[in-house]
Amino acid sequence: MATTMTLQPGTEAAAKAAAFAIFGSDIPPIDPDDYDGSWRTTLHVIAEEWVGEGRVERHAARTATAINDLLNTEKLFGVGSPEALAGGTALKPLIDKCRIYGITTDDLRRHGAQLPTS
Repeated sequence: MATTMTLQPGTEAAAKAAAFAIFGSDIPPIDPDDYDGSWRTTLHVIAEEWVGEGRVERHAARTATAINDLLNTEKLFGVGSPEALAGGTALKPLIDKCRIYGITTDDLRRHGAQLPTS
């Protein structure tokens, strides 16, 4: 029987769970001077490291390329084709991470995504 744990907002356990949900196991090394023993303040340090390392920009570029690949697949095989559906499924986690990182449609366009304008 599976046990579920409820995290209380604003607690250290919730902050630690959020860090792993957002960054996965790919948390960059943190300078001991930047870590005060609290995951709540460390989340900001991790995010700054990711921005400083260019990870957010690289993710935006990778996602823009995947979007263009999907659009090309849809042109070749048709919207709703098995190939296009597979491409859409592969794109979903990238889009989910864009939401987490705060990457906007304009950011994706800036990285070359051929998205229609509204």
